[in-house]
Amino acid sequence: MLQEEGYIKFNCHWNQKTVNFPSMAIDKLNRWRSQLYQQQLIGVYPDGIGFGNISIRLNNENQFIVTGSATGQFSETGPEHYARVDAFKIATNEVWCTGQVKASSESLSHAIVYKTLPEVNGVVHVHDLKRWEKWKNVLPTTDEATAYGTPEMATEIARLLSIPGNREKGILIMGGHREGMLAFGKSLEEACGILLSLE
Repeated sequence: MLQEEGYIKFNCHWNQKTVNFPSMAIDKLNRWRSQLYQQQLIGVYPDGIGFGNISIRLNNENQFIVTGSATGQFSETGPEHYARVDAFKIATNEVWCTGQVKASSESLSHAIVYKTLPEVNGVVHVHDLKRWEKWKNVLPTTDEATAYGTPEMATEIARLLSIPGNREKGILIMGGHREGMLAFGKSLEEACGILLSLE
């Protein structure tokens, strides 16, 4: 396993092929992602680095559909911009995915929410400095020392979700991930609604 600065690097086992995703799931993902993109909660920075991703649980297991790596620049998305996460290992920072694109390197933060909360069917990760600064340490907030995209972050998310009252809020602030927020709900609509209701 490759390591950099002490962190286990994300390892994506990619089965590159077209997936016949359920059209209803893709329609929901596209509709909400487009709205979040228009509000600049998902997108790409001037240096070309993309930010934000959105996912929906695929079945009663922990499989889910998530926006692919390097898709932040697209104003509109189709099935070719999503990957199905088939399995994951938190401890080794690994995912197994299928699709025309690789799953986002931030997929494990989605995965741990689905694993921890069986009732959750939609997860959204966005960047918004104004909301992040306002709600950091007011809403449930991950430890500032925990780097995003690491097994430690997944463990930290699980810890926060285990605290009574936190899961009902439907949102976490990423303390050590400037601008980053993670919203979740019984549906994608609920997750996005929680996020967009924050002022």
